[in-house]
Amino acid sequence: MGWSDCGTDSQGRPIGYAHPATCDHPGCSEQIDRGLSYACGGMHGEDEVSCERYFCSAHRLNTVLCSGRYHSVCDQCAAELAAEPDWVDDESEGVLRHVLEHQRIG
Repeated sequence: MGWSDCGTDSQGRPIGYAHPATCDHPGCSEQIDRGLSYACGGMHGEDEVSCERYFCSAHRLNTVLCSGRYHSVCDQCAAELAAEPDWVDDESEGVLRHVLEHQRIG
C-alpha cells in the first residue's frame, strides 16, 4: 500500500496525497492535498502533538520537538501544547519542547 490513498479519517474524508483538499484553517482557501506533507504533525490521525487536520504551509508554522523528532503543527495544537505544564518554549531554538526532551538536551 502506498501513501496516495490511506483510507479515511474520523470525519470520513479520504486521506493521502491523491486526494485534493482545502486547508483546514478557518477562512483559508489554499488548495492542498491530504498527504503527509500537509498533515498537522506530519502523520495522518491525531497523536500526542497534533490533530487530525491538514494545513497549507502558512498554517503549520509552529515547530515542536518530541521523542527526538521535529513536527510542524497548526496554531491550535501549538497553543494547546504550550498550555500544558510538560512543554517549554525554547526561544533560542524556536521550538516548543517536551519537558523530557528539554531535560535530555538542556
